[in-house]
Amino acid sequence: PVTEVTYTYGFSNMSASHPDFLEEMSKIEKGFQAALGITGKPFTKKGTIEECDKQVYEACRKAFDSLKGEAWQGDYTFQVTNVGTGKVVCTAIFSADDENLTISTIGNKAMEDADTGDFYFSDGSFADKSTELASWQKAACIGVVLKKGRDDSGDWADNGNYTLKDGTTLMPEVHGYVLALRDANERCQWGSYEIEVGCDKNNNSGFNGYSNTQTIIAFNKDKNWNLPDAFPAVYYATNHETVCPAPSKTSGWFLPSGGQCQYWLNKRDVILTSILNAGGDGWKDEYWSSSEYGRTPESRAYFFDWIFGGMYGGFKRSKFAVRACLAF
Repeated sequence: PVTEVTYTYGFSNMSASHPDFLEEMSKIEKGFQAALGITGKPFTKKGTIEECDKQVYEACRKAFDSLKGEAWQGDYTFQVTNVGTGKVVCTAIFSADDENLTISTIGNKAMEDADTGDFYFSDGSFADKSTELASWQKAACIGVVLKKGRDDSGDWADNGNYTLKDGTTLMPEVHGYVLALRDANERCQWGSYEIEVGCDKNNNSGFNGYSNTQTIIAFNKDKNWNLPDAFPAVYYATNHETVCPAPSKTSGWFLPSGGQCQYWLNKRDVILTSILNAGGDGWKDEYWSSSEYGRTPESRAYFFDWIFGGMYGGFKRSKFAVRACLAF
């Protein structure tokens, strides 16, 4: 039906070490504003969703064509998104290596076919793990698939209730989970307060990272504590959004549970191969989970150790690395 369709835009990725990067970003943004006939965001178009998306994409192509002749000093990924559907209508990549490109989707693998190790991009699309990524695809890759599908029972059951990363809209279905391409923090405490929070206590089962993370955030809010000081591991996991925005139709980043870390441990070879192929961070020696240690939950939480290849209970004041997950 004919309707008013709302869009937003912004940079999903940028990499620049020169002093003129803000000027370059402004030039790109103004080029798209001029082609779209807008002055800011959000903006609207009238018509069917398909007609509006096509109109916006064609305007984005004009903007891209007007800018692609520039000599860029940094690498920038600019995206225009349909707010209602969550679809990224256009991704425009501007590269210092002159590998400029405008596309409707970065990956070409259907979500229902995505499996462990497949590449996951900033527009919510996927590419098979056997794909040799181009440099512009590596720039847009934000993680790899940890697990496809959601289990209601068994070792990897996930019984949590999800909202989208906006924090209010219920997530209608979980299709799978993604592990971030890079660490959110290299060494931090889980939380040094000698008190049980109420997270799950499973070291090798249960995909409860999202619900654990929400439990910790709610507990911290109730205590009126400062999250970065009280629960650094969860803070850095969720704050990964500031350096690597998650697609709008996902849960946003969270600290994986002990079960999710165990699954990661089980699939470590295929996941590591994909992460390194995409230019991501290799493994640190230990990583925090969001699960509290069963016997002494007030003082310990589960972490996994790459050296010994298992899940262990570490003191919450110990310092381990953090890598975030999201659900799509």
